[in-house]
Parts: sequence; C-alpha cells; structure tokens
Amino acid sequence: TDIFTKIDRLAELFNKGVLSAEEFSAKKSELLQRL
Repeated sequence: TDIFTKIDRLAELFNKGVLSAEEFSAKKSELLQRL
C-alpha cells in the first residue's frame, strides 16, 4: 500500500482513540520520511 493510505488508516485509529496523539505523530513522521 502507499504511504498516504497508511497515514489515512493511522488517522482513523487516532480518531477512534486507538492511537494517542503522540503515537499518531510518531508513526506519521516515520512514514513521511520514507517518501
């Protein structure tokens, strides 16, 4: 899957409260660094 799809999925988990804001940011920057 592409990186934006993964970020989208992370955002969903974040919105459901599965991920904390910190976890979400960390994962997002990790993914964006791969671009």
